[in-house]
This record gives sequence, structure tokens and C-alpha cells, in this order.
Amino acid sequence: MRIAVAGVGGMGTRFALKLAQAGNDITLVETWSARLAALKTQGLQAKLDGQEVTMQLPAYAPDEVPATPGFDLILFLTKSMQLAALARTLQPLYGPQTYVLCLMNGIGHEQTLGKYVPQERLLLGNTMWTAQMARPDHVLLQDDGSCELGSLTADPTQVQMAKTVVEVFRQAGLKPRLLDDPRYSVFRKGCVNGTLNTLCTLLECNVAEFGQTTPAHALVEACYTVIGEHYPSMYQDLVVNNRPTEIDYINGYVARHGQAAGVATPYCQLLTAQVHVKEQLRHAHNDQ
Repeated sequence: MRIAVAGVGGMGTRFALKLAQAGNDITLVETWSARLAALKTQGLQAKLDGQEVTMQLPAYAPDEVPATPGFDLILFLTKSMQLAALARTLQPLYGPQTYVLCLMNGIGHEQTLGKYVPQERLLLGNTMWTAQMARPDHVLLQDDGSCELGSLTADPTQVQMAKTVVEVFRQAGLKPRLLDDPRYSVFRKGCVNGTLNTLCTLLECNVAEFGQTTPAHALVEACYTVIGEHYPSMYQDLVVNNRPTEIDYINGYVARHGQAAGVATPYCQLLTAQVHVKEQLRHAHNDQ
């Protein structure tokens, strides 16, 4: 399968490497100039399951990607705040046979991508794999994980494409699961992100350390051992790299829609405000 991975941070690196190792034709699309320069000069570099791996793959800025011969799949794994601009720039790549798959953290991406991609060619899901980018030229990939995805309509062609992608991912060792209702899965993952990502960022701890505290909620209890040593992406963004977080697409999304529907969401409002305060206190800046 010919796949463009749009957003080659930690998670994009994992999927690009595994899919390329399985024999797929992979193109990298990256907006962060330092990361793109490293991809072009040094290749895709990572410590994958304890082994150092380097793979040279074609890498482009979004406005440089060749539109021919066309892609079967465009996999979005960028940051939530970058999705709209990236999806708009990549419009020339959305051919009649091209499907778009979003496996990103956050809620509401279906609506963002729907402005540029017909719903019958949009696949949705999430991933429970972990990844850590220590610097622009290297990623640490450890822990076990999985992913799940499905079609947004009952269109037979779209359903078949979802099955095909699941099989491609299975052959790449990405442990996919086909979903009947990907929207439910996205909101379920949002519950994990809205607790673990936010609290680990505010408290500056990893998942296992948070899980050892007395008030830790049973909702995400299994994560404390499965991905215990992992520092969530929000932590990596703000605490490690001093960049703004995706809080507005996780707890903030729930707070905004709760307010619009007349449903009180005091905890999500509080956590969103606290993360934004921390961003401002640390003078977080977006260098991508």
C-alpha cells in the first residue's frame, strides 16, 4: 500500500517504520523544520523495541509532496492544533481513490478533516502505542500497544478499505482491531487522555508514578502497569519541550461542548485552565 504519514513525531515514526518494514511504500510529511531536516539528512532513526533502527524514506514539507502517482492512504498523526492547516495544504493529494485515516489524540478531528475529505473516504480510530521523541533526529519506541479503526459510514467500499487497512497494519505488527463504531473509541480514548495526559503533565510524573498515588482513579488503572514508564505526549510537549499542549482538543473539547449543551463539566474546565496557566508560566512556545 502507498501511504503518506502526515506528522512524523514519535507516533508517526512508529507507524512509518513498522509499515515500511512490512513492505509498504511510505512517504513522510512533516511541518517542523528541524525534524524535516533530520529526516532528509539522517533518515528515520529510532530505538525500536531495544534495537537502533535507521531507515531512509522520502520526506517532504506539506507543500512539497508530489501528487503523483497518488496515495492509497494518508495517515494523520500530527498535533491537533496543526491538523486544519496540514489537511488544507495536502488537498492536492486527496485523489478519488485516496482514503484518509486519523489516529490522533483528541476529539473533533472528524469535523476538521470533513471540511476537506468526503465522509465516505474518511477512516477514524486511535492508538494505544507509546512513543517519545527525545530530540528532532531520534525517537524512543518501547512498550506494547495496539490500535483500532473503522469506517464512518456503511458504504461497502469504505468498509472494505477499513478491512484492508486493518490487514496491512496487522502484517506490520501494529495489532489493529476493526471497529463498528470508531466514534465511541475516540471518545473512550479521550477519557484516558483527559485523565492521564492532563494529570501527568500537571504533576510532572509518568503513568506508573501517578498510578501509585492513593487518589488515582480506577478508570485508567490498567494503564499504570501496561504503559507505566511512559510519559504522555502532553507531558512531552510542555514539560520536556516547552511547547503548547493539545488540552483544547481533549478536556477543553468536553468543556466547550458541555457548555453549549448546558451540561456542567467543572473538572474538565478546571484541568483545561490549569494546563493553560502552566503553559503561560513556562512561556511555552510553538517552534514547529
